[in-house]
Amino acid sequence: MPKQIKLNPLSIYIHIPFCVSKCAYCDFISHRVGDFEINGGVEAYFNSLKTEISLYSGLLEKSKVRSIYIGGGTPSSVDGKFIHNLIMQLKSLANFSDEIEITLEVNPGTLTEEKLNHYIASGINRISMGLQTTNDQLLHKIGRIHSTNDFMTSYEAIKRAGIENLSLDLMFGLPGQTIKDIENAIHLVGILKPKHVSAYSLKIEEGTPLSESYQKGSITLPDEQLERDMYHLLINGLAEKGIMQYELSNFSSASFESKHNLVYWENEAYLGLGVSAHSKLNNERFSNTSRIYDYSKLLSEGKLPIVEKEFIDTSEDLFESIMLGLRLNKGVSINKLNQKYNIDFNVKYANALENLLKQGLVILTEDILKLTIKGMDLSNQVFLQFMED
Repeated sequence: MPKQIKLNPLSIYIHIPFCVSKCAYCDFISHRVGDFEINGGVEAYFNSLKTEISLYSGLLEKSKVRSIYIGGGTPSSVDGKFIHNLIMQLKSLANFSDEIEITLEVNPGTLTEEKLNHYIASGINRISMGLQTTNDQLLHKIGRIHSTNDFMTSYEAIKRAGIENLSLDLMFGLPGQTIKDIENAIHLVGILKPKHVSAYSLKIEEGTPLSESYQKGSITLPDEQLERDMYHLLINGLAEKGIMQYELSNFSSASFESKHNLVYWENEAYLGLGVSAHSKLNNERFSNTSRIYDYSKLLSEGKLPIVEKEFIDTSEDLFESIMLGLRLNKGVSINKLNQKYNIDFNVKYANALENLLKQGLVILTEDILKLTIKGMDLSNQVFLQFMED
């Protein structure tokens, strides 16, 4: 009987840097798709992606791919055939898990029946769509080009196409947002019954139009207490709808946690493809150039478009495992950390644990360390306690 080759688990992120219009709060690497379609730049980018995938063929052949996440930008802003061809190429090179999760980010108003047919044919089985808020005035204020009605139309089209695993994005802490806005969003979630919800607090990123408006004083944000009240309302309100928090910003029905994002939070291996994509493999972290021209040029020369690479030493990897793991409601397993890093966790972090327990920020059992509700609000303070000098 031939010896079976052990395949290494791998998750893949693919960055599609095109949107119909850039949101006012977004600092991701993205460009208006219309500016690139005119001279064939979109197709050229996907040809570069195909080349990058080919250069990783050796790695892919030895891997069991358990999740693929196609993000951006707005991947649904481009022709569906491009997405389909990428997944088919990966399928020809790698071994796909029987339970593989393939997620595509979409925005309302960018879907067509033809695109959905391409997605279904390629094996996409999870859609993540940005709702953000049900207040259309707020949507306009943050630069979103859809309305709540547009969202509903797209949501219904996805369901009709047969994709049941839908995730919605919500935002809180928006300019002028109220508790009533959060209640309305929760109410809509209860009607739609998605399998997953991601809820993020607005962060004003330097260099964005929203940052400029904030600096000028033309917008005001909810104060810290109101922002926290919105967060706790989301936690409790979604739980009442059967969508339970499993990570600081993520909620799901039973067994519908994001497999791909769990790879990040459990500090496991992932490969990033596309402009500005990041990877973590074999104790190395590396990232691609953020310039589309440089990305394509390097690949045309047969070179990977990596511009930064760093070795992750054991102490850094341990800290990341603790920090990322504590984001999960289930917390981190002390036994697993002890075995993986050859440490005695309770001894190594005795002072940190004493301080955190005294402040009511963590719960410690024989094997599990996790955040309290108070610890979730002050999570960054908790993480710093485990950082070594």
